[in-house]
Amino acid sequence: MEFEQRDWPNLQNKVLSAILVDDLKEAKRLLNQDDGALSGISELLGKVIDKPAPLKSLTAQPPKEIHTAVSYTCGIGCKMCGSGFHNKTSLFEDYKQLSPEQFDEVLPWIDSAGLVVYVGQGETLDNPHIYDFVKKSAGKQSALTTSGVPLTREKLKRLIQSSLQTINFSFDGLTAAGHGSGNEKYSQTIWERIDMVQAMKEELKSETPHVMITMVLNKENVGQMEEMVDTAKAKGIFLLQLDVMVPHNPELYEQSIFTDFKYYQKKINEEIKKGNEKGLWVRIGDDVEIKDSQPCHFIDKMLIFNLDRYLPSVCCGPITMPLKIQGYTTDTYWNSFPFRYFRYMHGTGESETLPVACDTCWAMNPLKFAEKMQPNNSDFKARPLYLEAAELKNNNQWNQAEKNYKTIIQNSDNPVWQGKAYFHLAEREIQEKNYPKAYFMFKETVKSYFGHQLAFTYLYLLMMLLEKNQDEISQKHAETALEHA
Repeated sequence: MEFEQRDWPNLQNKVLSAILVDDLKEAKRLLNQDDGALSGISELLGKVIDKPAPLKSLTAQPPKEIHTAVSYTCGIGCKMCGSGFHNKTSLFEDYKQLSPEQFDEVLPWIDSAGLVVYVGQGETLDNPHIYDFVKKSAGKQSALTTSGVPLTREKLKRLIQSSLQTINFSFDGLTAAGHGSGNEKYSQTIWERIDMVQAMKEELKSETPHVMITMVLNKENVGQMEEMVDTAKAKGIFLLQLDVMVPHNPELYEQSIFTDFKYYQKKINEEIKKGNEKGLWVRIGDDVEIKDSQPCHFIDKMLIFNLDRYLPSVCCGPITMPLKIQGYTTDTYWNSFPFRYFRYMHGTGESETLPVACDTCWAMNPLKFAEKMQPNNSDFKARPLYLEAAELKNNNQWNQAEKNYKTIIQNSDNPVWQGKAYFHLAEREIQEKNYPKAYFMFKETVKSYFGHQLAFTYLYLLMMLLEKNQDEISQKHAETALEHA
């Protein structure tokens, strides 16, 4: 993949990364080579280099779950697919599967984990190396997600011999937006694959892999939950894991439960309760009901390696850390400032401090997500204004540029554009040495656009400069987190 080479760190990235992992001396050394592009960072660093690192006590043990994508091809063509396969069978022409060398780079994280999940972004069984990957995680709990379509007796036998612990069939019943597009023959094929797994386990006298199903819910298949529970229980499946369809276009929105969330919430919860009473383990997320809102169950739990192996995600949503893994130990990376600040944002227990992506996430706040998904008739376009502001800024017409940025913040419904606009306003305050105002705006930047590395670096340094008692902030976080636990 070219993006891994293209994005490999330049001097600016090295400086910012050094600061975010608390190596201020290295950042200072590197800044001696800077041409002035990081003058604001350099000046702030000089003011705080001997101060304690911000939020230093908000550390955690490395994640117990590692999720890794292994394939970038899939031939199922689900309309609801959020990975890009709804209209193609391959994401790239020249990059089909994760290589053994790439997988080995994840091994330090696997070594400290208890569960390894092989899932996505396409069909896991399309990768011919999957059996070797599973073998390398032997001794850990392991789970593999598949559509089930390419599963054969030979592939299943190799998975069993590789000590796979759980096989997860991604199967939604009969729905036009899901696996098999509502085709009954497809549905029957998946049930036959599940029968094959159970039969081969008996044939080989193996207790594993345990079988589970992940069912993605929309309007069309909510009414099929009872049948899914009964069939799954009859076929020896131990878990029915529920998810909800997250629409990525207006047509899917109309098919989603978010058009009338409270109605479908009640129906889903009733079926979950009945399924558990029948003796099948049924859950949605990590819970036995879908709530209006709840604390995030991903915090400090998992790390997900998708396309860019050096830039993992902390959840299945859009939150990506503004720091690449560049030879850091698992502990150094996992407890770098962006992770500490993420813990702080969630630990306050307040919506106002959460990343926008988290505050409107379907898993954390389904009700807010439903409200966000309502059709929006606004024709406001942030991009032209943003590009115009950049040109005005370059021509020293700052007052007009500032108006554009503020207009974007007030009118755009896209938090990334809002975050970018806040960043430029904050940079201006840095130039004016108005550090408290800049501090506020950088907090708004990362709240809206969490992956903004330069904003995070300014935030790090300003927090050191302006916050008088870091221990008190961390203590308040710990107390709040304990209350929510």
